[in-house]
Amino acid sequence: MGLQLFSSLILTLVICFLLPAVVLGLALGALTLGILSPLSAISEIAKDRLIDFLTTFGAGNMGQGFMTICLTMSIVGGLFEMFNFYKYIYLK
Repeated sequence: MGLQLFSSLILTLVICFLLPAVVLGLALGALTLGILSPLSAISEIAKDRLIDFLTTFGAGNMGQGFMTICLTMSIVGGLFEMFNFYKYIYLK
């Protein structure tokens, strides 16, 4: 039983890390490709805002902000999963 719970925790941590990584990556990629569209002014402003948002969380580095958000979401997902472990084991 412990191995199943541990594998569930690892899977949750990986999914909770990859989900914001994929969402932020797709958003940044779509906004970067949007520069080629007729709405390039709006796309350029939105891309700059997203980069500023990531830079804020990365203390001046966009990549570090990206990793900070992904790791934070992974930790929060892991905490929720551990809370479910507690409920499952002790409140049967």
